[in-house]
Amino acid sequence: MENKQKWNVFIVSLLILTAFILGTQANGIPKVWTSTISLSAKENTFPSLQSPTQSVQLFYSAYDKLLNNYVDPIKDTDELTYSAIRGMLVPLGDPYTRFMDPEEYKDFLEDTEGHFAGIGATLRTDYEPVIKEVQNDDLHCPRCGANVSDLKYYRLLIVNTIKNSPAEKIGLMPGDHITKIDEKSTLGMTTTVAAENIRGHLGTKVTLTIVRKGVEDPFEVTLTRANIEVDPLEYRLLDNSIGYLKISTFNEKTAVLFKKALNDFNVKNSKGMVIDLRSNPGGRFDICLEMAGMIMPNDKDVVVYLKDNRGKLIQQNKPADSKQIYNKPFVILVNGGSASASEILTGMCMDYNIATVIGEQTFGKALVQTVFPLGDRTMSLVVTTAHYYTPSHFDLNKKGLEPDFILQLNEGTKELNEYDNQAQRAIEILKEQINK
Repeated sequence: MENKQKWNVFIVSLLILTAFILGTQANGIPKVWTSTISLSAKENTFPSLQSPTQSVQLFYSAYDKLLNNYVDPIKDTDELTYSAIRGMLVPLGDPYTRFMDPEEYKDFLEDTEGHFAGIGATLRTDYEPVIKEVQNDDLHCPRCGANVSDLKYYRLLIVNTIKNSPAEKIGLMPGDHITKIDEKSTLGMTTTVAAENIRGHLGTKVTLTIVRKGVEDPFEVTLTRANIEVDPLEYRLLDNSIGYLKISTFNEKTAVLFKKALNDFNVKNSKGMVIDLRSNPGGRFDICLEMAGMIMPNDKDVVVYLKDNRGKLIQQNKPADSKQIYNKPFVILVNGGSASASEILTGMCMDYNIATVIGEQTFGKALVQTVFPLGDRTMSLVVTTAHYYTPSHFDLNKKGLEPDFILQLNEGTKELNEYDNQAQRAIEILKEQINK
């Protein structure tokens, strides 16, 4: 009886897996090129391919037979190729390794340059196991060998909203889940596909269905798409003595603005500063290294360590020509939306004991992606190429960084106002350090 129950759980798990694969197009995941084959009762394994060359030959053989034998004319061979590449990435189980077709790559470049048309919300995927009740069981698909209990479904999460954007003006908040874009479910949808559906022509409208913690029922908001200019860094003086920098992303403009802010603080004789990295999902690795060199002591060099696919540990130093610009006390604010480059910068400061960190546990993304242009350079493959560690060799992946002072933000509070208890605590601690 017990064996029968386990077998039933296994069959149900496989049905879920099959539904996941066959339902990708309906759920908005990039279409995955898949094929089905028959298994005899005795056959539950597949011959392994001996070399990458054989794998490519197998693909071309299947591609040729499809083009020459499919019942209807296949007009869009590009989409076949794109889907095949996306399908090749699925077994990796890595949401950060992805293929970008020409339209997606164009959107990506606009993001890194700091301008695009949309609603002004930063998104990421929030994922949970598909089958929570059998996580500890060893269930494998006989077709592909995937561990069924390791499969996850993805939910779309708002990390931050851009100042004066349609998203901010209508009241969208970090932590909101988007369950529908117009009438399309976002269950299983990647951020790339979500951005493609949310963006559109200037002045047109998009309706989002929102699930918010503390609000019983989902609700809809309709936004008018606008031209979004991303200002990656804002700064000002507080109380004529403390500098405040809000860094929303690490793009090609951020390092220039960071240097300008630090120099301004020096000229205006600020006694300390607050670097706000809350809800900053990261960005360009090289920009992060450049910025680290501006605040780390001149006798320190290592910003982070990278481990490549051969297990080699490579230290990543600040740029050779960089010098410390700001040497006064500073505090860093972080939360669960602080990830990647934000964690690199924060981890470096914690290891060298040059800043106090306040807020909530960070996201825990210790993976580095490299963008490889493809074809005529209108497409690209984004590949996770390294795992990173802080200067003390701490691995924060899937754990995040624990602040020196753990403090939850008051619920419903917008950042940096009189109710922002995290920022107020940062200022208090900074003043204590200044007065010592």
